[in-house]
Amino acid sequence: MTKATVFMYSGQGSQYFHMTRELYERHPRYRLWLDHCDDIALPVLGKSVVETIFDEGRAKSDPFDSLADSNAALLCVEYSLTRVVQEMGYRPDVLVGYSLGEITAAVVAEVLPLELGISFAVEFARTLVDRTPPSAMLAVLATEELLHGHAGLFTDCRVTGRNFDGNVVVSGRVGAVERLERSLEEQGIVCQRLPVNRGVHTELIDPVGEQVRGILKAVTFAPPRIPIVSSASTGQVAEVTADGIWAAMRSPVEFARTIGKMSAAGDATFIDLGPSATLATFVKYILPPGSGSVQVPTVNRFGQDLKALREFQEQTAALRG
Repeated sequence: MTKATVFMYSGQGSQYFHMTRELYERHPRYRLWLDHCDDIALPVLGKSVVETIFDEGRAKSDPFDSLADSNAALLCVEYSLTRVVQEMGYRPDVLVGYSLGEITAAVVAEVLPLELGISFAVEFARTLVDRTPPSAMLAVLATEELLHGHAGLFTDCRVTGRNFDGNVVVSGRVGAVERLERSLEEQGIVCQRLPVNRGVHTELIDPVGEQVRGILKAVTFAPPRIPIVSSASTGQVAEVTADGIWAAMRSPVEFARTIGKMSAAGDATFIDLGPSATLATFVKYILPPGSGSVQVPTVNRFGQDLKALREFQEQTAALRG
């Protein structure tokens, strides 16, 4: 039986300055697609996405936390990577989005045109910045059982992402997350701040819920041409709606459950189309021993994009037969 091919799209936290730089400089087709996205995003953002991503004044390690810029950049990079991979002959049977990645999935499935996807990603970000409090997001290498055992540390914080057993994401107002980070470090629990400065997936964004749904209700959603699975609901999306997209931004991300359900239903090749290979890493830890499913990144944070893309083709060649 042929394995299903699953394209995966990561969200906020996976972006960084100079992501896919080598690919842009040395892969003509990737450059063509990213320039195409840049042309569309320019009038929406009022600046070039390409120039923002590859800003010479920024180091790769600098936090890429301007929400409108990073939302647009992630969508454009993931869409361009998808087009390159499709031109190599890969065809997805299913699309999976993680938070903002659900917008990329909707664009790839032709539910939304690229123009509307970029416009919504930017408008959503600006709405959050204008009308919700500054917040922070923390990746924690610990089980939820451990977190429950230290409930006092998590006052005013929420678990907003369950990536795999032993890796969760916690969000809250800046002061609360800073206190939590200090306490965890004192106890030797590994954690890392993510470049996200608004409280997505928490009640902190509830004040903009009506406005965001209002923006989307003016949009006509086409039926998905490729099946979409939501990491918020953990199931297939029969119909994309304004309420469904809002839920994907407001509800916790249940990535571990989502992939667990998919792998239990049948073996699959999970292809990470994000810039950091984070979802491929998560899947590696989610799949049970002996699983016939595999996970494959396309690029990662370490540069050498062309080498990474070649390795992707080599790793999937045998799987494609």
